[in-house]
Amino acid sequence: MATKDNQILPSKEQGLFRQVVKYYETKQYKKALKAADLVLRKFPDHGETLSMKGLIISSQDTSRKEEAYDLARKGIKNNLKSHVTWHVFGLIYRAYLNYDEAVKCYKNALRIDKENYQILRDLSHLQVQVRDIAGFVDTRATILQLKPGTKSHWISFAIAHHLNGSYDIAAEALKKYEGLQEEVTPNEAYEHSEMLLYRAMVLDEGSQHNEALIHLDLCQEKIKDKLGLLELRAGLLLKIPGRAGNAEANFRKLLMLNPNNYKYHDGLREALQLQPDAQGRWTDQQRWLLTVLYKELAEQHPSSSAIRRIPLDFKEGEDFEAAADRYLRHFLCRGIPSLFSDLKGFYSNAQKRETIGSLMRQYLKALEDTGAFPQLPDEAGSPEPQPQAKEWVLFYLAQHHDKLGETGEALRLLEQCRELAPTLPELYTVQSRILKHAGDPQGAAEAACKAESMDLADRYLNSVAAKALFRAGRIEEAEAMAAKFTKHGEQVNSLTEMQAMWYEIECGHAHLRQRAYGKALKILLATVGHFNDFMEDQFDFHAYCVRKMTLRAYVQMLRMEDTIHKNIFYSKAAWAAIQVYLELHQKPAAVNSADDDLANSGLSAEELKKLKLKRKKEQQKAKKEEAAREKEAEAAALAEREAAKQAAKDKGAAPKKQAPAKDKEKDPDPHGEQLARTEDPLGEAAKLVQRLREHSGDRLKTHELAFEVYMRRKRWVLALEAVKRAAGIGGPGSPEAHCMVLRFCHAAQSEQGLKEVQPVVAEVVTEELAGLLGSKTTAQYNEAFLEEYGTQSLRHRAAAARMMVLLDPEAKAAAAKMLVKRGGLLGGGVAAEAITHSDAQEVHQLLANELREAQAAADFKAKCQQVFRWSSYFDGPDRISFEAEEPQSEHTQQNGTHEKDSAKMNGVAKAVEELAIA
Repeated sequence: MATKDNQILPSKEQGLFRQVVKYYETKQYKKALKAADLVLRKFPDHGETLSMKGLIISSQDTSRKEEAYDLARKGIKNNLKSHVTWHVFGLIYRAYLNYDEAVKCYKNALRIDKENYQILRDLSHLQVQVRDIAGFVDTRATILQLKPGTKSHWISFAIAHHLNGSYDIAAEALKKYEGLQEEVTPNEAYEHSEMLLYRAMVLDEGSQHNEALIHLDLCQEKIKDKLGLLELRAGLLLKIPGRAGNAEANFRKLLMLNPNNYKYHDGLREALQLQPDAQGRWTDQQRWLLTVLYKELAEQHPSSSAIRRIPLDFKEGEDFEAAADRYLRHFLCRGIPSLFSDLKGFYSNAQKRETIGSLMRQYLKALEDTGAFPQLPDEAGSPEPQPQAKEWVLFYLAQHHDKLGETGEALRLLEQCRELAPTLPELYTVQSRILKHAGDPQGAAEAACKAESMDLADRYLNSVAAKALFRAGRIEEAEAMAAKFTKHGEQVNSLTEMQAMWYEIECGHAHLRQRAYGKALKILLATVGHFNDFMEDQFDFHAYCVRKMTLRAYVQMLRMEDTIHKNIFYSKAAWAAIQVYLELHQKPAAVNSADDDLANSGLSAEELKKLKLKRKKEQQKAKKEEAAREKEAEAAALAEREAAKQAAKDKGAAPKKQAPAKDKEKDPDPHGEQLARTEDPLGEAAKLVQRLREHSGDRLKTHELAFEVYMRRKRWVLALEAVKRAAGIGGPGSPEAHCMVLRFCHAAQSEQGLKEVQPVVAEVVTEELAGLLGSKTTAQYNEAFLEEYGTQSLRHRAAAARMMVLLDPEAKAAAAKMLVKRGGLLGGGVAAEAITHSDAQEVHQLLANELREAQAAADFKAKCQQVFRWSSYFDGPDRISFEAEEPQSEHTQQNGTHEKDSAKMNGVAKAVEELAIA
């Protein structure tokens, strides 16, 4: 830290000020603060000391933010022409993550002292942090001119031009620095090797593939990362015309090192021009060549699972059946539970799906009859008995039938598997998944908890159980389950500190379903905050990676950080948080108090009383738990101190005086009540929407929520953009996009629609309406959608019904009739396999809550009871009951009466057929 100041201090105080800087740089904040106070005692208006005191306070205690800012502002006011005061103000802004203001302060400091290396270095780190690449290039060029003999400055200059797309300059800078090096010592050999590989990477990205290959050939003796060298060479050879043969040889060498690396297989197939077309299809000639290739590779690497698995992608018909036969036998004999997860991608192909199912049924019959798999065509002698494989065949078939929506058959097979292997936890995780798909979240939670109880040391089973409990609405049990793997006493807070985002998202959704908006926001915004932490964490690597010469990894990290908000965990958390804000905007009174929340919930008086009592008990329990945790922590700290004293006494030495442990700062809003009381919920939602539009614009849900926010904020142009983007992503048959188009057009054409907007906005929106609807009216547009797409799923029909009522509020009866009666407006039925539990639940809620057609809702529910027999929502006759006083047998309680399954499935098939008819 430079100390030049226009306010000249006496020599004694100058020495004290230098001590302030020294103590600060060595993180001795108490001594630095004491020295600063000594200076200010005699010179209370000394600008640089005031600024330094603010910087020390911000480093010592982040909660004293305003005090640090006030001191820094006072320091600048007292000495506006000191680069130190501006530099320190920038450091304080940086400490509080206000990077834009910090950059401004650094630039003001440089106007006063243009060649200050420390300020230039700090400015360059901030510029790359905020991706001001043009400014980063200029700053690194200035630093290189000031100190051309330092290695890190040449490397940073090259990185700046690489990020800026100036590949020639970056490569030339690296080459020039290499020429300036007189000798590479053994200690620097690896760093030098990384620089050489980085230069090849720069040349490659600059489309100078030949130059990069020549560079690698010249430097291969100096490169220590031989695997990285081989991978880079293989990739370069693929891009150079006429060098495919050399690329093939390199990829074959790589496969000798790791035959299970799918990237190497992709490269080899590309070198041999055996890649599929844009639709993922191969020609017959390609399939034959691929078959020969993988037969050869299988002989070279008989233990490679990738070489067994990849041929299933390109083979068809009898060839696929033969390859799948061998593949399935191999894993079934070894009892691999993840076999179905490996193969479920083929279930979108009806032929391959049926082939796999047929093979499994053949295995089951042969194992029941002989205890061995069926004879292979090229096998000699009797097949080897594999009686233990039967349980894994049943295990797979249960998942197979669940994927096909055949819940009864899936549970029956799972029960048979349980009789053979009653202690296998995976049986209960699969049962949990089956019951979840069947619409029984409580049964799914019970099965997952059973699996967890069979192996208490398995964190995966614990996580599955916690997730199932959240989805069943049993939040307290879920938190207790998840807390088993956290630090003692920390409970669920540790999961947030560990950034367990799956937990936070499930917990947030559970609170959202229970309308506990404050708690939902608290946990969901914590997930959003993790991504801000990820962005902040990269700051320390800007200098570290250059110093350690991990240049390729550093550039990859920067590119990853640029797209980190595209991560699905961020999208899920942000989507749910936006939904919370939308509900808060719709019912702002719900956040004023818990009683208001209940009053607006639409529950009966008796249900309200029960829910209020439940909330009161939860609050009392939470207070008791918090008090118990504090007491336990105090007892643990006391026991630790006593143990330290006793240990010191045993050694005959006086115990060291330990500093009292700093109490963890209490959360001022543990339940998110202040978050839920936000005055502008739509404004908060719009911030999340903006980030999602930038990074998750290829996801339909983003534009659905953007449309909801912008329509409520009367931002017509942005809402129009959301409609068009959603229509482009979802296609003309998307129910979500259809609803958005009609809602937008109906709102724009209404009496109050465009009256309050600017004329230019009204003109743009009016012109776009014709493009959205074509030559149709809104009613004709909805009828055309119903006629063309209404047979695809219940969700499509539900969308058409909603729009019927939107366009004509008197059409509720007609919309209900269209949804549940034979014939109706559709003139056709939804295919049986297109009926899902979630779609049926949506239709029932539409009938009961929005259309308020009680009789139609009751009739629809009666039909669904026979289709979704395990559904708790539809009160299915085979659902698992957890309230019975007499405990049922495990066979009956968890799977229903399976001896009548065949009769039930016939009834289900008939009910599905009836439900499918429009």
